[in-house]
Amino acid sequence: MNKPKKSGKIYDCIVFDLGNTLIRFDHNISANKIAGQFNVDAGKIYQTFFDSGITRPFERGHISPREFHRRAAGLLGFTLPYMKFVDIWNDIFWEDTAMCDLARRLKKEGYKLFLLSNISKLHFEYINKKFDIMPLFDELILSYKVGAIKPERKIFDEVVKRAGGKKEGLFYIDDRDDLVTAALELGIDSVRFEGVDKLLKVMKRKGILSKDLACGVDFCEKA
Repeated sequence: MNKPKKSGKIYDCIVFDLGNTLIRFDHNISANKIAGQFNVDAGKIYQTFFDSGITRPFERGHISPREFHRRAAGLLGFTLPYMKFVDIWNDIFWEDTAMCDLARRLKKEGYKLFLLSNISKLHFEYINKKFDIMPLFDELILSYKVGAIKPERKIFDEVVKRAGGKKEGLFYIDDRDDLVTAALELGIDSVRFEGVDKLLKVMKRKGILSKDLACGVDFCEKA
């Protein structure tokens, strides 16, 4: 169990997942757009783009965006111009306003904020341009830059390294249960994101949020 720090806080660094935590997404949007253009099965496109042998190398940064596009087109058997592919591939995101407001408030309260994400170069660059949350983060631990994806130990070790080598004081939020479990097994206190209301209760219980802070994030939780 973490011991309170001299500052009175048990935690000093909040580690956020990105996809479906701060920024919502739906891969089916891009799959359906391409399926409509080429009259092919959206399920096959989804599997090729997001759950095939080229997906993880792309997220690890082992292949370039153009190489990913070339291989995907080969697997699907049709040609989609690269820039058209990029537009469709990227246009799947929207902001979780309440969560982003919470991150901003935590930053104002003096917490360090880390971003830990399995993400490709294309998606990160798009999100960085479209949304204004990246300047909030003290550290960006991105799979395509680290060369590893969650739940691999290498990427979690990178988080600990950037936190000064100490797991104590880290609190990690992710929407995927398997990734939360992996972090917990490595000694990083973690919680599965299941909506802002549940997260607020957990953070208040752990002493990260006071009632006053929770009530200042545009969605005051009732006691």
